[in-house]
Amino acid sequence: MTAWSSLFATFWGSLGIERKARMQQREPAALQGLPMRQGSGLSCTPMPTHPFRVLAWAALTGLFAGCATLPSEVPREASAAIPLSAQEELGRIATQSVPKSASSAFRPLELSAYSMDARLTLARHAQKSLDLQYYLLQNDVTGHTLLRTVRDAAARGVRVRILVDDLYTADSDQMLVQLAAYPNVEVRLFNPFPAGRAFALTRWTFALDDFARVNHRMHNKMFIADGAFAVAGGRNIADEYFFSNKEGNFVDFDLLIAGAAVPQMAAIFDRYWNSRRVYPLLALEKSADPPAALRAAFEKLTSDALAAYPTPPPDQPDLLGFLPVSAEFGSAPLKMYSGQIEVFSDDPEKVTGRAESGDDETTVTARVTKAIAAARSDLVIGSPYFIPGAPGMASLRTAREHGVHVEVVTNSLASNDEPFASAAYGRYRVEMLKMGVDLFETDSRQLKKDPLIGAALHSSVGRSHSKLIIFDRRVTFVGSMNMDLRSARLNTELGLLVDSPELAKDVLGLADRVVSVGSYRLRLIEPGDQLQWVASHDGTEKIYESEPEVDFATKLQLLFVFPFISESLL
Repeated sequence: MTAWSSLFATFWGSLGIERKARMQQREPAALQGLPMRQGSGLSCTPMPTHPFRVLAWAALTGLFAGCATLPSEVPREASAAIPLSAQEELGRIATQSVPKSASSAFRPLELSAYSMDARLTLARHAQKSLDLQYYLLQNDVTGHTLLRTVRDAAARGVRVRILVDDLYTADSDQMLVQLAAYPNVEVRLFNPFPAGRAFALTRWTFALDDFARVNHRMHNKMFIADGAFAVAGGRNIADEYFFSNKEGNFVDFDLLIAGAAVPQMAAIFDRYWNSRRVYPLLALEKSADPPAALRAAFEKLTSDALAAYPTPPPDQPDLLGFLPVSAEFGSAPLKMYSGQIEVFSDDPEKVTGRAESGDDETTVTARVTKAIAAARSDLVIGSPYFIPGAPGMASLRTAREHGVHVEVVTNSLASNDEPFASAAYGRYRVEMLKMGVDLFETDSRQLKKDPLIGAALHSSVGRSHSKLIIFDRRVTFVGSMNMDLRSARLNTELGLLVDSPELAKDVLGLADRVVSVGSYRLRLIEPGDQLQWVASHDGTEKIYESEPEVDFATKLQLLFVFPFISESLL
């Protein structure tokens, strides 16, 4: 999701314009009837509650946006990750699960239920520390379920540090304030908005003169327990990433990790946690309610989590033959692959714009782009938002000139929750096909034919959100980075390069499943540059001469808005 298109979405949403089904966190909070929050940072004018008055008020206060600034000095007590101890349960299990001949161990978490089970199991067994870093931690059943479990850990004396990007916290700030009222819990925000914090629209209004700063977001996703295990990948903490949203859900991928990679990830977390770009939540969101009242409010708010996310059956393996993590904790070692993991991330100071020119060699994207150009035989790229830009196209061209087979899997325009990103990607399709790149676009209707994915999707829209690249059937990139200019130049990202033929084989099998069951294959009509989309329905091909299944509202957005959006913002 781009900050720029979020601004458009917020404006249209507050006007009540009906658009196609979108992910919950990509919609603005309902404006009507919401009171102004205490400590919202709204220091210039009172806050109206009627939606149309909000718009008028926002336009007026936009003239005075310069009055909104972040506090110049806030107390930030530095802290460091607590390292693994083999005397504690998670440390003992992690140590037993990593072979002496390998530096790290890992297992794929391709099914959302199993990915949530891994997080909940780690939180329930943690004894010393839990560190959570997320782009999105939503105020919904999924967020409630995880945070209640984290709260329970804090009650046992576990130190909890939660770091969240501030882009989508308008609807979750108060939940996080309530959670922070518990002992042993601290919440911090990355690159926060200074004022108007109760609503997405007012946040942007007060930040108009500071757009260059707030347009940079922290896209990292990481969960670390007792310095022993970590979960990292593409999933945010929200219903749609765990197949619990009625409108649309993401097919995604995470890794459970133990061994040498975990302290490297912990060091990255510490670098962000102690960064001057990070602010304690309570320095921006203050409440007059006593801690006991806040804790009671949290208990009531999150009570819907009590029946959510039951533990998967202990004898039921996932698609790749792994049992739920919860089922294996009583019989260490865990079933895991082993190998070498290279961990890398963007510097929090990327928020200063240091990468906007595209020549910063320290970024996650630069590291991955070099690996693409260095591939020798096969390259499979999965990215929900794929906008290669000039550097990406150059890397793909180099790979093809070296005889590397290249396959790209991304969302179709109809399935993409970001139509502007799809439109930007569309500019590169013909050139990539002429290079000999195989292009596949995920189609929600076809995904529903998969016996497992289709049953989980029900009537919702299915989309890919996995950020995966497989190099030469051996090395797998897993992380938060999309192959687009926003990940390259604006957002901070986390990346892992995992050297494991076993993992690569599993991921390739998953990619083949999505391609064969739920994707269009693109081709060019010769001669000329005319595209065709080829779908397979029950063994027969259906050919589309234009973007298939695109609704009228999306076409209007692309016609009237997309021409005015710079590709660098997508």
